[in-house]
Amino acid sequence: MKDLFLMQNTPVPNKKTRLSTEDQNIPIPEALQIPTQSVALPLQLLIGAANTVVHLSILPISSLLLPIQIAAFDPAHKISNYGFVATLGALAALLANLFAGALSDRTTSRLGRRRPWLIGGTLAGGIMLAVLASAPNVLVLTLAWTLLQACLNLVLAALGAIVPDQIPVRQRATASAFVGLSAPVSILLGDILIAVLVTSTSLSYYTIMGLLLTVMLLFVLVIHDPVLPAEAVPSLHIRSFLTSFWINPMRYPDFGWTWLTRFLVYLSYNLTFSYLLYYVQDALHYEQLFPGQRASQGIAILQLITTGTSLLAAMSSGVLSDRLQRRKAFVMSASICIALSLLSLAFFRNWQEVEIVAVFLGIGLGGFYAVDNALATQVITSTSVRGKDMSVLNIANALPAALAPTMGTIILTIVHSYTPFFVLAGILASLGAVLVLPIKSVR
Repeated sequence: MKDLFLMQNTPVPNKKTRLSTEDQNIPIPEALQIPTQSVALPLQLLIGAANTVVHLSILPISSLLLPIQIAAFDPAHKISNYGFVATLGALAALLANLFAGALSDRTTSRLGRRRPWLIGGTLAGGIMLAVLASAPNVLVLTLAWTLLQACLNLVLAALGAIVPDQIPVRQRATASAFVGLSAPVSILLGDILIAVLVTSTSLSYYTIMGLLLTVMLLFVLVIHDPVLPAEAVPSLHIRSFLTSFWINPMRYPDFGWTWLTRFLVYLSYNLTFSYLLYYVQDALHYEQLFPGQRASQGIAILQLITTGTSLLAAMSSGVLSDRLQRRKAFVMSASICIALSLLSLAFFRNWQEVEIVAVFLGIGLGGFYAVDNALATQVITSTSVRGKDMSVLNIANALPAALAPTMGTIILTIVHSYTPFFVLAGILASLGAVLVLPIKSVR
């Protein structure tokens, strides 16, 4: 079955694919080789689908189900309660992703390096979804959400290493388009599922759980995950293990600039995404503009527009970036497009204008999702620590999710206006675009 997903082009070990040991005659294990084998479209789609169902189990819940449940428990304190719950969950996600990525690099299971983390995190995450479906109060909701974030970020850490593990550099922007689109596609699917198809909160959770378990089962059965020999793994020393998470930006400047770019752009987006439902409710007054409709339905419309343009932008950017073997120009232009879109939201209060902004925001996000991840895979420090390095880079995704709810709460509590909120978001994305320029090792 696996042969259906691979093209014939078996990699041959050479001088560059050797272990960094005293014995330079020992060929590097398959698990640590630089991939040269072309990957066919079905496997790239499956990698994207796996990422999509994991994000489906996080993002729409964070933006729709959690706010609905929190508001039902305590309407008067919904913003502060949501900020606390979202921040705690995001911190759990950050820590779980970081450690799981590094530990999966060292995993010598006969199931492979990544598969055990995929299986364990998925099963535990499914249990937490069931708990969230019947959470009776904010305390249980907070605990279950925090554990869900931790469990599913074990999965995301393993998935994050799949592209550098198995996709050759010449295909990485295209493959990264499928991975990058998993977030907006999952949001769109979640919005349609929650706001249109399944209006019951508990049934929404169970439906998401079923999709998660089904797709991840197929993925772990199909994916090729070679075993890492135990002798290829250095002895574990806690101090050196912990210090390995610090990647010196003076020694690896391109890694540092890539991290900062991603952090700033994702922070700008997370500020917007975290309070999008309340923005549509309180600033656009969607339910007054369209009597009989819920604000969540307005979110679904915006996500449909954004995701549609993201799909087109990501695929075209990914293919063109791979063809030209250039990354920086695509990441910069995408970041600028995001910045201009968010700055527009600071001053628009008309629903039709916001729909137009959603088009351009989708274009920027699609281009960034596709090519930024490809750029990231080309600045990792070593093939033996792909999981750890990608997890460190993923801090630039997870940390904004932790900071944005609190930042948004502070801004909105002080100024009671969405204008400075979106101005700040636009400035952050603009800075992200500028910081692509110093990257030297990738064109």
